Amino acid sequence: MFKSRRSGLVRRLWRSRLVTESDGQAGLEEELASTAHAFLKRLKERCLDALLKAVEARGGINSECVMVPSSELRLGAHHVSPQSLLCKVYRWSDMPLSARLKTLSHCQSFGAEDSAKVCCNPYHYSRLCGPESPPPPYSLSRSEEHKPLVHLPKQTLIPPPLSFSSDTGTSLGSSTSGGHRSHWCSVAYWEQRTRVGRLYPAYEPSLNIFYDLPQGTGLCLGNNSNSSSSVQQIRSKIGYGIVLSQEPDGAWLYNRSLHPVFVHSPTLDPPSARGLSVRRVMPGFSLKVFDYERSSWMASHGVKPESQEGPWDPHSVRISFAKGWGPCYSRQFITSCPCWLEVLLNNHR
Repeated sequence: MFKSRRSGLVRRLWRSRLVTESDGQAGLEEELASTAHAFLKRLKERCLDALLKAVEARGGINSECVMVPSSELRLGAHHVSPQSLLCKVYRWSDMPLSARLKTLSHCQSFGAEDSAKVCCNPYHYSRLCGPESPPPPYSLSRSEEHKPLVHLPKQTLIPPPLSFSSDTGTSLGSSTSGGHRSHWCSVAYWEQRTRVGRLYPAYEPSLNIFYDLPQGTGLCLGNNSNSSSSVQQIRSKIGYGIVLSQEPDGAWLYNRSLHPVFVHSPTLDPPSARGLSVRRVMPGFSLKVFDYERSSWMASHGVKPESQEGPWDPHSVRISFAKGWGPCYSRQFITSCPCWLEVLLNNHR
């Protein structure tokens, strides 16, 4: 009976993969398919159970780690790690097996260098944006309890657009005196030039921001019925949304939605930039949106972008959902984007 159940799990997982050998040039090569199937058959039943739940949920739940020996698998004349193999089979069929993956901060493998075991849950990894994204110096981080689900209130607040004089992350009580933990950032949600709801402080190392998430905890953007139909249409595309995480080298963004997000940050601008640099983060990718070391250097040298007009906060990251802005887009300013975030980083780290 137990053998039969285990075989059934393997069959269900095999049917859930992205492509089959008959898919032509977009499919898995025969050797890859053979290696993946043999690997699944070697997994213990508990690992198969956890892997199947993660694959069927497609990243919509906080799935368990699937720990396996960290030895590489032979694939013809090459070798491949278990996590790379399953990421290609279940998430990105176009991903080169040599592609560098980033471990998400809630995974047991995050920061665990030279460990005897590694997590092969494909939804505990992301791809890295662009060649300019440096490899992150991972460090071990323990997951903390989740914050309760918070919905934004329906009423709309309309402060002066892009005013940083009062609603900055550092003005909301960064002191840790009296035993209170300091927030590492505050998030403001905007719909075009209108700010919706209050500033949301993040105390945990990672924060989910989403429209609809099966097991969502964090900041929910799906509860404002006062929006225009055009804004509601774009807002519904946020889906599983993004994860913001505080890591030793900076703040990272992971796009877990089905649509791209667009980012501008003072530390993403190349040296002597004369135009606004807006980076696109595709679904399943991660980007270091704020670099602590570079920010400190910029502050010590009094660096301010030449192209910046109006109020400027050196610790602010702006993120728009589904629609980009800047010189390469029809929308020149982020206040023309239907749904966007202002992430105000607390510089008292």
